[in-house]
Amino acid sequence: MDRFKINFELKELEQVALWGQKPSQSIHWFGLTDGLLWIDVGEQTIYEYTKEAQSYFEEPNLKYVDYQISRFLEDFSFLFQYIGESIPKELYDNVEDFDNKLERWWDVHEKDPDELFDYFVDTDYVGLIEWLNFKHTMDSGHLTGCQYMSFFRCKDKIKIIWVSNYEMESGNSIWTSPNGMIEISYGEFVEGVQAFFQRFYMAMDKQVEDAVNKNWECVSLDKERLIIENKERKEEFNQAISFLTKPQTHTDWDNVMRLYEKMNSEIGELPASS
Repeated sequence: MDRFKINFELKELEQVALWGQKPSQSIHWFGLTDGLLWIDVGEQTIYEYTKEAQSYFEEPNLKYVDYQISRFLEDFSFLFQYIGESIPKELYDNVEDFDNKLERWWDVHEKDPDELFDYFVDTDYVGLIEWLNFKHTMDSGHLTGCQYMSFFRCKDKIKIIWVSNYEMESGNSIWTSPNGMIEISYGEFVEGVQAFFQRFYMAMDKQVEDAVNKNWECVSLDKERLIIENKERKEEFNQAISFLTKPQTHTDWDNVMRLYEKMNSEIGELPASS
């Protein structure tokens, strides 16, 4: 069994969501990526709804996230340039406890949690939080009950961490696996991404071919542009994957570690949160 596998299922052309209202509807490459998405991590599944959630949303057959998969592709591939970097081992060993340390830091600065983000951005601390929140974490905030997924590589290992605090009125999560962490080999992660790339673009080649051959009647579709964009998108994602296999350094880790040590020093006198 693959320990990291991105799964998807594109919708038939007759089922994809069209843009606009009749009689001015249109479709394009992004719209043709409409489908289901879920991710297997070890023995757990991210983006899988519970039975209770399906009933809650009155969607009894909606087992997985349903939206344009290109949105996931764009958000995920943006992180590759940073995921490919090997982070310092001290940070890697403590990423699960990082949020807890930030909470303890609030007490040091006596800041309201809602003001914490602006406070850090406006001070020297920005170097400490930006590598974590902007370069290694995908928030999927456009989804109800969004799950924050973070990816941290240290040499030949990578940790994948996912968190969702969204609850239904019952107090239960909408996800079968709202929170979790898995550590796998970095090579296995890269292979999972490459396999997804191959399967997705094979499916999109067929989706585009079918769209070009279809009579859309009153629905607007620039078929010539569609063929060109499919090629461009494939090249862009393939280039993004190269950041995983041939990583470059984008982060000033000396500065990050200086700030991390500063944070640890400031919270050192405080008792650990229960």
